[in-house]
Amino acid sequence: MNRQHPLFSPLGCLGGLLLIVGIGVAVFFTGGAIFSPGDLTSFSANAMPLKGFHSHAEFQNNCGLCHTPLAGVTADRCLACHADVGQERATATGLHGKLAAAEANRCQDCHTDHQGRDFNPNLVAFKKFDHAALGFTLDRHIVGYDGAPLDCQSCHTGGQYQFQAATCINCHGAKNADFMLDHTSAFGQSCTACHDGADKTSGFDHSKTRFPLLGQHAGLKCAACHRDGAAPAAAATSCAGCHHEPAAHAGVFSQQDCAACHTTDGWSPARLVSNAAFRHSDTTFQLTNHQTDYAGQPITCAACHTQAAAEDFSVATQTCITCHSAHDPGFMQQHLQQYGPNCLSCHDGAGNMRGFDHAKVFVLDGKHAGLACTACHVDQKFKGTASACVACHQEPAIHKGIFGTQCQACHTTSAWSPAQLTQHTFPLDHGGQGELACQTCHTQTYTTYTCYGCHAHDDKATAASHAARGIGADRLPECAACHATCHKQGNS
Repeated sequence: MNRQHPLFSPLGCLGGLLLIVGIGVAVFFTGGAIFSPGDLTSFSANAMPLKGFHSHAEFQNNCGLCHTPLAGVTADRCLACHADVGQERATATGLHGKLAAAEANRCQDCHTDHQGRDFNPNLVAFKKFDHAALGFTLDRHIVGYDGAPLDCQSCHTGGQYQFQAATCINCHGAKNADFMLDHTSAFGQSCTACHDGADKTSGFDHSKTRFPLLGQHAGLKCAACHRDGAAPAAAATSCAGCHHEPAAHAGVFSQQDCAACHTTDGWSPARLVSNAAFRHSDTTFQLTNHQTDYAGQPITCAACHTQAAAEDFSVATQTCITCHSAHDPGFMQQHLQQYGPNCLSCHDGAGNMRGFDHAKVFVLDGKHAGLACTACHVDQKFKGTASACVACHQEPAIHKGIFGTQCQACHTTSAWSPAQLTQHTFPLDHGGQGELACQTCHTQTYTTYTCYGCHAHDDKATAASHAARGIGADRLPECAACHATCHKQGNS
């Protein structure tokens, strides 16, 4: 007797067919609920419905909204409803925009369901979520100032986990109002532009950045450079970002290379190519009267230093002549004829020739008063002309090497002779014959004298009379020691 296979017997086949039909009918009428591992959540984080649904529970039996046959839950079906998440991913903003592609395509790894009506599908996401991925770690925001734990809503007060900067200000301002007032005034209200939750500004060393604070920068407040709350990366690091180019060298030097001449120790003095300190006032020509031209426009370096671009800052006097002749040609023609073209020999830029008073440099009186300028200023040289007498007057041979070159101690501009004998106590009309010539007594030099040209000194009577007064022969030549007024000692 042949026994039939239990699965492929007519009865077995009929039973299997009825089972398949039954499952098909159940799926048709329940939408696949018979395969559901549990109820979907009725939790809703959105006030407005998404695709007409307020929660997953409302499409409990419509598995196809989330599941793709043979593929399971797919990201594109989630994004069909959660368009805001799709927008974050498309623009690389928000939480989902920070996720790696592999993570972003597996929504179910963070948002599970089928855990019952009261289940919050975001719980797993919160546990897996790394807040530092958004640029702000919670290392220092676990508890508040009162020691109580901080939850998401403590900072995300705008709904849908939106963050508002005022939240930081309100919280920290309640702890220290004065500090926050100064802080926001200096840096603005964009707290996360500087703070990342790990307090990266604590113990901050600016010298480790690409802009160390040296010299005059060291004492500046942060807000002097980080204006209007600008983030560190937005603060200017070039000199031109804070310092306006001086009108004097506008268009002459590169604004990108200020450090080639200037240092943080001070804008002035600048540094020359040789690295020597430079102030224009230290040169022979000041800019006191050369700030603007005749039209009132700023005078730039290149206006006078026509070779500035070639780093040759010498000045050709023709530059002075061309500029001033264009303003007053008549004056300049006469001026050049009288004083020559070497302008810098007289002019120092501070107007020392304006209303010039020669008496403040060298008084022209007596015999000097009538001299022509060229008598002293040879070859039209004015500035630096020697003012000592010996520059023009040769020392007389009779007192050469004896009295020195301080001629004015004895001589005046009224005339070289007579000299002013300020210490000559012996009368010059000695003998009643009128003023004697100097050579009468000073036969060799003015520092020695002799009376023997007129008075005998070797007769016995003279020697005896002087010996009686204790004056020996060795002291006889010192006549003026006793006869200072040409009279005998003791006589009036």
